[in-house]
Amino acid sequence: MKKILAIMVLVAAFATGLTAQVLKPVKWQITHKKVSEGVYDIVCKATVDGGWHLYDTKLPEGGPLPTTFNVDEDESTGIELVGEFKATTKSLTEHSEAFDMDLKYFENTATFVQRVKLTGAKAKLVGYVEYMSCSGGQCTPPAEAEFDFELTK
Repeated sequence: MKKILAIMVLVAAFATGLTAQVLKPVKWQITHKKVSEGVYDIVCKATVDGGWHLYDTKLPEGGPLPTTFNVDEDESTGIELVGEFKATTKSLTEHSEAFDMDLKYFENTATFVQRVKLTGAKAKLVGYVEYMSCSGGQCTPPAEAEFDFELTK
């Protein structure tokens, strides 16, 4: 009897764990590449699960959350952003029935770049990429991929 009860408890715990899983259809690899003295590109590469869309950096008002590059001002020092956060991968466009608008998005992989300039000999860059992804009528809540870099001239 004790064995049956223990097995039932394990099965219930396992079933509860399955229903509590969070969808994470986008995986990020965020790196930095030195371009010249005191100038770096922050390269944000996303791998998107099949059937899912990752949205571009510029979207119409009232739609899904665009992909954005965010610097934690309290923890970052000696950094100045140069230009805009932009995709180096060509986006696709389709009309979304869910949002009733044309949206730019990426499938499979996407790479975004933000150039930064050091204002001193050393810098600390802490921040995150905020993004949203959808598949058909199902969307994930806004999510973040964090980064933390020590950079030198």
